Amino acid sequence: MMKEQEFVAQRSKDWDRLQQLLHRAETSLRGLRGAELVEFSRLHRRVSGDLAAVRTQGTNPSLLAFLNDLVARSAAVLYAHPRKPPFAAARDLALDAARAVRRRYGFILFAIGVTVLFGAAAWFLTAADPRFVDVVVPPDFRASLEHWKTGQFEDTPIEGSIAGTAFYIANNTIATILVAAGGMTFGLSALYALFQNGVILGVFLHEVQGVGALGHFVTGVLPHGVTELGGVFVGAGGGFTLAWAMINPGRKSIAASLRDAGKDAALLIAMGIIMIWIAAPIEAWFSFQASVPPAAKQAVAILTFILWMVFFSLAGRGEPDASQQ
Repeated sequence: MMKEQEFVAQRSKDWDRLQQLLHRAETSLRGLRGAELVEFSRLHRRVSGDLAAVRTQGTNPSLLAFLNDLVARSAAVLYAHPRKPPFAAARDLALDAARAVRRRYGFILFAIGVTVLFGAAAWFLTAADPRFVDVVVPPDFRASLEHWKTGQFEDTPIEGSIAGTAFYIANNTIATILVAAGGMTFGLSALYALFQNGVILGVFLHEVQGVGALGHFVTGVLPHGVTELGGVFVGAGGGFTLAWAMINPGRKSIAASLRDAGKDAALLIAMGIIMIWIAAPIEAWFSFQASVPPAAKQAVAILTFILWMVFFSLAGRGEPDASQQ
């Protein structure tokens, strides 16, 4: 049997010293000098041995609890992942999101296809019966539709652009989250949200085309729409990733399937929201301004499309994927 008093007398000096170093190291390992860091690591190993001895031979629960806490705290300091600078962390997140887009691109293409399908159906239904507009376009969208049909823009004052940026961020972020949340309803709510977006877009395109304002509409929407709709589709891809994990877990349990798909889904949803935030100031400050030439708006639309395609196609290739570790 262990002679507890003798053991404590022999070892307590190391315990006290480890606690002293730990008090400084728990704030940051940089608080320890080189020699102290080596000493800290050596003391952690020694106290770990003491803990093992007390577990097998000791009878004092208080001593066991004390050493267990000391070893756990020192281990947490020694083996903690180093904190990355904010820029490096943001870069890694962006690269992981691009990889997730490449892994789950089928779900994103599915979201695009659903929107295009319903948009085309709405176009043809509106052409067949103009009353379809009154059925599917909400009253609060009618004023917007009539304004687009005029083919005119007005410059927005600074305060209006500021308010517009905040509105677009809040409104479109909520819309993207609702689409992404479709994963928890086996994709049904995501399909409904994409159905709504597609139908409204199809009706608007038909109506502005009928009065010769199609070019005006496309030119006004695409500078921010490339990024905004891209964010919606990417976020929806995250929702469909979760939905598929529930529908088709394979040999895994649904919980395990969701856990495995969850990293990619979270990256896609986060990327979708970030794209929405990027699109908001473009929409508020650029897309609808009458003083901005149409050629400039078209150039921005083309440039943003190319940049997003390059980013999602190439970013993070050949580098370690932290999201899968």
